[in-house]
Amino acid sequence: MKARYIDAHCHLHEFKDEDIRSILESLDVLIVAVSDDLESARRTLNLYREYPDRIKPCLGLHPWSVGEVEAPLEQAREIVRLAAREGVDCIGEVGLDTRFVPQTIDKQREVFSIFLDYAADVDAFMNLHTAGTWEEVYNIVTQRGLKRANFHWYTGPHHLLEKLRESGYVISVNPAVKIQKKHQEIVKMVPLEMILVESDGPYQYRGLNLTPLLIPDTIRVIAELRRESEEAIMEAVQRNAARVLRI
Repeated sequence: MKARYIDAHCHLHEFKDEDIRSILESLDVLIVAVSDDLESARRTLNLYREYPDRIKPCLGLHPWSVGEVEAPLEQAREIVRLAAREGVDCIGEVGLDTRFVPQTIDKQREVFSIFLDYAADVDAFMNLHTAGTWEEVYNIVTQRGLKRANFHWYTGPHHLLEKLRESGYVISVNPAVKIQKKHQEIVKMVPLEMILVESDGPYQYRGLNLTPLLIPDTIRVIAELRRESEEAIMEAVQRNAARVLRI
């Protein structure tokens, strides 16, 4: 049976085991669990084995991790080998970031290319980090012919939304939409066929402790901003997730 809610981008590996159990017991949610490095990729796979009907694993090397881990290129290759062995068709969190870690952008591009090669080979879904690099990442993934991609917590250029739509890509809306004005602007104008919902938990944003438990309230806020029903938003999210995640 399909879950009522879908969290399209969550760092589940950072939660304690008891908190994960509590979340899954409290909310009928499917969590798309992204990873940040090889260690978290392994934990994410272990969580998936424990909750195979509630978690979709994504493996990747976060742009912020590129400057923190030893031998990031080799680690990226090892994550790809792990994904191939386990038959994982979701890559993330990967991408480029010139806003927070511009000092490693050249190495980030090399790492990103490794994951792009794998995604293109197996037609994987990509959970993308694009802070300050929205258009560059869009150009790269389209040039590589990728069909399934989520631009998570999108606050990028308005004009790029139509290009994303034409390419079949989606964006995920974060609970921060409750207070982040530029995210609200995106939600009001983005086509409904492009919307997913995420928590990005356990990240904290301006006093918000992000968690999958905020997904229902995020849907409520989206509905209010768009002046549509919550049911319409939920149905659209289910359709969009089924298409891009193949769930």
